[in-house]
Amino acid sequence: MKFEEKLINLMNENFNNQAQNVIAKDFADYVWEINPFDQTDYESLIKEVLESGVFPEGTDVMEKEAIQNCFINALQKKGVDPFEESYRTRMAKQKLERLKNELHQQTNKVFEHWEQTNGQPMNDKRNARSFFNKAERLESKAIDLNKQIKEQEERVGRLEWADERKRLGLNKQGGLMLTIDNIPRIEEELERAERGESHFAPATLRKYRKELARLKAEKEQLNNASSKAQEIINSGKLNQWKKYPTVYFIKGLRKVAIELKNGAFEVSSKYAPQTDEEKAIVKEILG
Repeated sequence: MKFEEKLINLMNENFNNQAQNVIAKDFADYVWEINPFDQTDYESLIKEVLESGVFPEGTDVMEKEAIQNCFINALQKKGVDPFEESYRTRMAKQKLERLKNELHQQTNKVFEHWEQTNGQPMNDKRNARSFFNKAERLESKAIDLNKQIKEQEERVGRLEWADERKRLGLNKQGGLMLTIDNIPRIEEELERAERGESHFAPATLRKYRKELARLKAEKEQLNNASSKAQEIINSGKLNQWKKYPTVYFIKGLRKVAIELKNGAFEVSSKYAPQTDEEKAIVKEILG
């Protein structure tokens, strides 16, 4: 997936139509203030980009760069870093760096221990065994750290590969990720299929067409969320289901969810509250 597509997907994932319109207008006003000679209708162009999922053909390079900077700024203000790698990859790299520092320190300890002999053989039989036992322990730990580093480097490589697959819109099995933010990639693959260029089987492509219709319908639901529904989403009490993004699980409860339909939230029929306590929590959230 291209970086510009990732930006558009993140904008659609993190801002509803109303917020996007505000961002578009504010950016257009900003450009007019700093460069009144720029006659580009940025407000309309941004809306078109977010609605279609791509930059229109013939978009000027400078216009595209300006809009991308607008998106990056809006996302970062919301706390979303479009350049950020996955949390697991970041943690794995931090662990790798820590292991390398530990190995460096451990290697110094080994050298410092042997320097006690000043290059001379150990003639003191009473302390020789203790000296060599400690040397063995120090060297053994250094060898173990070196082994851990190699294993961690392999793990970082696997996670970076997984991140790259995700950026390309692919899942672990090599198929397309069936998520709203991957709609442009699914559409692209179906267009390739029309030209006879897709490597996916006909049955798989039929599945993608069906799922694309579902994802677009769910995206429409999210875009049409009422102000009350958006307030609930922003409350921090919910976890959105990535696979079915109109379904939001309630934090702290086991398999209890509310679902966005026609712009408003209602209790999920499949993940309905069972106990009185769960029902009270859901009622409070729905208001």
